[in-house]
Amino acid sequence: MKRIIAGLFLLAGIGLAADPDTVTREGWRVLVDTNATTVVTIHTAAKAGQMLSGNVGGSNAIWIATAPGTNGWVKAVQK
Repeated sequence: MKRIIAGLFLLAGIGLAADPDTVTREGWRVLVDTNATTVVTIHTAAKAGQMLSGNVGGSNAIWIATAPGTNGWVKAVQK
């Protein structure tokens, strides 16, 4: 009986895991800041290579993360 219950919990847990494709897409998502001033330390990069775009009254610049977190942003392009 204990094996059956343990097996049911295992099967129930299989459907709760995140889809690997979704996790990959979210990591590469481009962050957009529409504030008057883009402050990069407010935005946390999921991984290196993620981009942050400041537009619509912002700084009109694009940053690329060199590391996950808030301190890895490097300005790549200024309009």
